[in-house]
Amino acid sequence: MDRWIEHIGEPDRLILAWQAPDDQPDRSRWAVGELVDGPNGARFRYFGDEEMRALNNGRDRTDLKAAGYLGYPAFEPPSDTKWHTDDVLGAFLRRLPPRDRSDFGRYLEHFRLRPTLPLTPFALLAATEGQLPGDGFSLIDPLDPEVPRRDLVFEVAGHRHNAQSRDQLRVGQEVRLVANPTNPHDENAVRIEANGELIGHVNRLQAPTVGRWLNERRVSAWIVRLNGSLEKPRAFIFLSVRPIGERRAA
Repeated sequence: MDRWIEHIGEPDRLILAWQAPDDQPDRSRWAVGELVDGPNGARFRYFGDEEMRALNNGRDRTDLKAAGYLGYPAFEPPSDTKWHTDDVLGAFLRRLPPRDRSDFGRYLEHFRLRPTLPLTPFALLAATEGQLPGDGFSLIDPLDPEVPRRDLVFEVAGHRHNAQSRDQLRVGQEVRLVANPTNPHDENAVRIEANGELIGHVNRLQAPTVGRWLNERRVSAWIVRLNGSLEKPRAFIFLSVRPIGERRAA
């Protein structure tokens, strides 16, 4: 698939998300804190209970702890909502391979980022989500609904529960995004469909903005990667957002 990110996001805020281990019944992605950039450097804090409930379908930190969450290792326990400022950006950048590593270019290509694309630390964390295998953390760009153009790669949420037609999916295949306001769990839900069947959703932390784009922009999407295992299949989407009326990429 020869699609590359041309219009990168430059966020000044990322949401720290956490997903429970495979042995937990509820593996939905929790919003647990925020990383914010500013003139005095990056800072981080955990969300308080009111914010937790607003961002996590009414669930609070008690529910989060019951799911096995202990907090991000670099910072104090999540009962404390104060701002952390000491080496915050460094703590999260350590989730990424160093830029001087010989295979760093291949790492970028995995996210459809050309090695020549100028990337700020925040943009790089947003584009890759700073994921490490096994710890459940990721950094989510909530997306700016006002930008006229944007490209991004993201994982299809809930794909392993909607992978019945997995053998009919292929890299490069176009998929359809559909707003789903009657979804009983999330009125901002956005379905991802291939061959007329549901294969998953846009993750709920980005779905509100993607839903607005569906109304206000020309949105196209393709499968960019299929991996995982038979028990835990994973699918990733390349999303292209352009002004209505602008010529569509082939």
